[in-house]
Amino acid sequence: MWKRILSIAEDKKSVIANLKPIETLSKKLSKSGIMEALFSLGASKFYLDQEALELFINHANEGKGEAYQDCVIAKRLNATVTIELAEQSMIASMVVTGAYGGRGLLGSDLVHALAHSHVVKGINKAALKKVLITSKSLPPGEVFTQPIARGKNPVDGVDTKFIPLVDDVNKRVLAPQRKENSSKLDMRNLGETITVGEGDEVMRRIPSTKGTPGYTVQGTVIPAKPGNDFPMKEGKGTALSSKDPNLLVATISGMPLIKERSIDVDNALCMQNINVTTGHVKFKGCLIITGNVEAGMIVRATGSITIAGFIESADVQAQGDIQVGKGIIGHTTNDDEKRTCTVKSGGSIKANYAQYSELQAHDDIHLTVHSISNNIRCGQDLYVIDEKEKQGTLSGGTAKVGGKITCVNLGVEGDTTTRVEAFACYASYRERLEQYKEQYKETQAKTMEVVRRELEFNKKPKEERTEEGRQEIERFKLESSEQMIKEKDMLAVLEDEFEDMLRENTIEVKSKVFSHVIIQFGDERVVTKRLHGASIFTYTQYEIKCRSLLDENDVVSEV
Repeated sequence: MWKRILSIAEDKKSVIANLKPIETLSKKLSKSGIMEALFSLGASKFYLDQEALELFINHANEGKGEAYQDCVIAKRLNATVTIELAEQSMIASMVVTGAYGGRGLLGSDLVHALAHSHVVKGINKAALKKVLITSKSLPPGEVFTQPIARGKNPVDGVDTKFIPLVDDVNKRVLAPQRKENSSKLDMRNLGETITVGEGDEVMRRIPSTKGTPGYTVQGTVIPAKPGNDFPMKEGKGTALSSKDPNLLVATISGMPLIKERSIDVDNALCMQNINVTTGHVKFKGCLIITGNVEAGMIVRATGSITIAGFIESADVQAQGDIQVGKGIIGHTTNDDEKRTCTVKSGGSIKANYAQYSELQAHDDIHLTVHSISNNIRCGQDLYVIDEKEKQGTLSGGTAKVGGKITCVNLGVEGDTTTRVEAFACYASYRERLEQYKEQYKETQAKTMEVVRRELEFNKKPKEERTEEGRQEIERFKLESSEQMIKEKDMLAVLEDEFEDMLRENTIEVKSKVFSHVIIQFGDERVVTKRLHGASIFTYTQYEIKCRSLLDENDVVSEV
């Protein structure tokens, strides 16, 4: 029946339905047989308009006049293309719908689509070519999506960099060197001393960059964040080069000490040994000793002290770092007697081991083998551990540490007591926090005073309310509000800082914790009663917790 109803238009671009050829229907019209009829007309690939078809069928079955008028129910359609933008216009994709009996896309179709969507940047020509080729073979109505343009993210600028042109004295590893033309080690040669001469280049400044702006596929510029720019500072014994403002040179000979944006050069005195033949040594600058500091000697330096050998029962103090190639050795004394060996640093102390000595450092103390019966105090962290975390025993004596304690073994078998205290500045932090809380309460009370004054002012008769009085109250109110916000923010910062310190300043033991170890945080202390495996001790302000590093279960107090 459909073959008699359907006909193809003269332009061959559409199929028309009309009941005129058959006048009346012998049975109800349905969609059955429509595709065969379209095939016989050579229009099987045309787009079949389902809505128009259903409307025609209804009109025909109801005998309405519209069924005897031409109704286009199928069309020849060329492939179509639209553009979709994604990721905040950073990606543009062409969405191609396959042709219904028509042709594939032309280059002009793509150009029009790009222009209509304002896509002008980051266009991939190879992707466009793929779209053209695919559109010619795409089945009718099938959708194909191809990314064809991609924006460019901005590249933020780089902050100013400061590149040291000399080795870092603090990272120098004192170790025996191989003899020339031999596989043997020279136990006296622990590596060359790091020094610079007058006029030597010691640091270069790499200026910050502005960065490279990015863009979206529609050509919108995305600005880049410029890098932070910092000037290079002249240090002690250094100055900016007259030829290059980004170059720092030494003005004196000595030992370079690397700072954040500068380098200091200290006068350096080199000695072989310090003993009765040299006498006590006090030097304004850095001191380098290629041998040992022997018993009874006193050594002072305003800079750093580097000792290749041992310190034995001597008094060594420096305003800078103290680095010892071998060990720090004192002799046993009674508990009430002064230690025979004292080492104090305004920076850090590094050595392989220390025993029966008094060690004090403003910053860290790092021992790689062991600490035996020492009295230790340091402002930051204490490490008794080597790089491989295989050895490092902290046993006997006392250790009062401003930050955290890390070691492989803590304590010793037997009845010898080991006392360790981490986060030693807990009380001062706590006191400071309480002072700020009290100050915040006082500011809150002042705020209530403002409210009281404002109420009293408003109770006055209108003729007694002066403009000056009102302005004074407003000013007082504003100042009180600003002060309260400022102190509230400061209190929040201090509380967060305090919580961070509690989390970070722990006592971490990588292998074993022996009995008779006194663990202290603030006024709280516990004593270990048995052998523990790898453990970490933390403080919650209320109790000391011991957690095994081998599992996730917290064990409290039974230490």
